[in-house]
Amino acid sequence: MSHSIEVVSELNRKVSVVISVEEVNAGLTAAAKEVGASVTIPGFRKGKVPASVIEKRFPGEVMGRATEILVEQRIAAILREEDLKPMSRLEFDGDPIVRGQELKFSFSFDTLPDVKLPEDLSALTVEMPSLELTEEEIADFTGRLLKSTASLEDVTEERLPQTGDVVTIDVDGDVDGKPVPGMKVENYTIQLSEPKEGKELSELDNIIRGLKAGEEGTGSMVCPEDHIDESLRGKTVDLRVKLRKISREVLPEMDEDYAKKFGFPSLEALKTMIFQQASQAKADKVHTEAQQKLMDAVLEGVEFPIPEAVLKNHQAEYEAEIRDYLEQQGMDKAAADESLKNMGEETRKQAEERARMFIFLLALARREKIEVSAQEVDMQIAQMAKQYKQDFQQMRNAMYQNGAVNDIQDRIMTSKALALMFDKAQKVAPEAKAE
Repeated sequence: MSHSIEVVSELNRKVSVVISVEEVNAGLTAAAKEVGASVTIPGFRKGKVPASVIEKRFPGEVMGRATEILVEQRIAAILREEDLKPMSRLEFDGDPIVRGQELKFSFSFDTLPDVKLPEDLSALTVEMPSLELTEEEIADFTGRLLKSTASLEDVTEERLPQTGDVVTIDVDGDVDGKPVPGMKVENYTIQLSEPKEGKELSELDNIIRGLKAGEEGTGSMVCPEDHIDESLRGKTVDLRVKLRKISREVLPEMDEDYAKKFGFPSLEALKTMIFQQASQAKADKVHTEAQQKLMDAVLEGVEFPIPEAVLKNHQAEYEAEIRDYLEQQGMDKAAADESLKNMGEETRKQAEERARMFIFLLALARREKIEVSAQEVDMQIAQMAKQYKQDFQQMRNAMYQNGAVNDIQDRIMTSKALALMFDKAQKVAPEAKAE
């Protein structure tokens, strides 16, 4: 067998392969023997049927196995030998396999681009704030815990809503007289709060605060520049609001009875759990933010092309996340699809950022010779099977058959690469870096 590689473009490669007559004949014979080992033909002992007879009686089965031997296995060997990483589906072009004739075929694909990587990961620095909890952070975590177990009490007196009230509303809106997809919601519950420092109450908030239970009101708002639907940003939305109900939040007392209600032997044990969970939550948040800062720093000024297949995969993934979010907010599928149509430029931009990070980390993983074990892949598939309530073995078999397992391996590899880069980088306190 011989092969040659043509650099079609910065990303695209074409590999041409020639397999000799002798190799073709040997491959067909081996394929026929494998097929013959499992079939019975009158007049022949099982496993002793001549290859020529098997080829004539079972041409499809023999050709399928020969293709695996002569083409699929050779392609895999070439990719390993040349250290090539396909980032798109292989585009195959070739002749049929015929005994007594050499086999010629080619396959094209987009490969992993050349990426300028940091030479010494230990020379990188990243800000790492203190993980020590403040009293304010403990109080905030405790407050969220109490709110999660709070009860609601209907406000029976006739009055306007106040800060801290939980209101149930119907909202509808249109732009230029046309309904806004996903704007209409019914029995939507929100808690009224004071605006952040330097900010004013939203127009929706102002409308709500001017209504009594059972009343309706109107107003308008300018759609914010960070709205998820890019086509609505900056446009005036005419709002119609009905206030159905006003409730007040009743927080439980943090006492011994509260602790025992949730299975803790004492209030002190509950406070210990709160401290531990708050500490872990802060550590996770600081760690994630620091990793992202490090990624932003190493990617700054680094340019490389992104294979279109990789970009499309990340865009589809991002759009699926947005669709799930919109539907969780009460938007129906048709409205969510309409919003996504208007967000094409935005979703592609976000996909590019994710794809850049993915390509960079994959290149780093290959340089650092990071490997992924079969057990790690199986653990990931098991988690997915549990999440989607699917049978593990069926999902595993399907992923190996359709090639989706390669995506899982790549994602595990990039996660390991990020962890490696972060572990080796020097951690500095924000104050130290500022000095």
